[in-house]
Amino acid sequence: MTEQQPEWVQVADIPSHYDIFEFYQQLEQRGIRFRLRERGDMVELWVAASEDVREVVRMLQDYSIHHPPPPPPGMPQLDFKEQLQKMPVVVVLILLSIVGSAIVDWGFPLIHWFTFQDFELFGDSIRFDTADEAMARGQYWRLITPIFLHFGIFHVAFNGVWMWELGRRVEPLAGSLHMLMVVLLMALASNIAQYLWSGPSLFGGMSGVVYGLLGYVWMRNKVAPRPILALPSGLLVFMMVWLFAGMTGLIDLLMSGSIANAAHGAGLVSGMLLGIWSGKVESGGQ
Repeated sequence: MTEQQPEWVQVADIPSHYDIFEFYQQLEQRGIRFRLRERGDMVELWVAASEDVREVVRMLQDYSIHHPPPPPPGMPQLDFKEQLQKMPVVVVLILLSIVGSAIVDWGFPLIHWFTFQDFELFGDSIRFDTADEAMARGQYWRLITPIFLHFGIFHVAFNGVWMWELGRRVEPLAGSLHMLMVVLLMALASNIAQYLWSGPSLFGGMSGVVYGLLGYVWMRNKVAPRPILALPSGLLVFMMVWLFAGMTGLIDLLMSGSIANAAHGAGLVSGMLLGIWSGKVESGGQ
């Protein structure tokens, strides 16, 4: 009885100047048999089992995101602008949040174009249009635009940091169009939930989307694990504690205004559902 020989399958051509020794160590740690063949200025990566091809391709994609290959010798490094172009949706969302914060602070007459419902001021009182009136006038953007309004430097800075931290995991992996679509769905869920919970009020902020991205990354990594989706130690715990503190009213005692808890909760749940769905699509519904 003879031992069956492996059917080697080529997975990738890797530039010889691209040092990915750590990636090869990851393959060894997972027990994946592989071999390398030099061909000119390239290195061919082969695996012994065809069923490992898909997993190795995923691992290589994740590794290249965290450790971008250097340009060939003699070519210039990417400048900061080119690096930002890899995450256009994340960058635009952060910039629009800064604009929204400036509108709240210095351009208050413009704020009514961004709120969930239009409103008018009468002395010390405020009158809101109904959401139905806004929709009847075709003002569908109001379902989304409250996410750009921010009330104070801490508010916009907090959301900007977490948008960058979470968005840089999603957009390079899933693509800009996918990132845009999940953000819009999270914005819809969080804004509508906050309106239904609090009624006519001035609310805003990217926090619902941030919690949505947190839930998305968390669940997608559960369903279809990818190194790029692994969250830093303690981040998930911190965000859950912050969510709980907001719901108990503790944060309201420390800050002016009130926390949009319904937006946070709805964002988190919608993100978790989208993460599960995206993970199942990626893994072929398994």
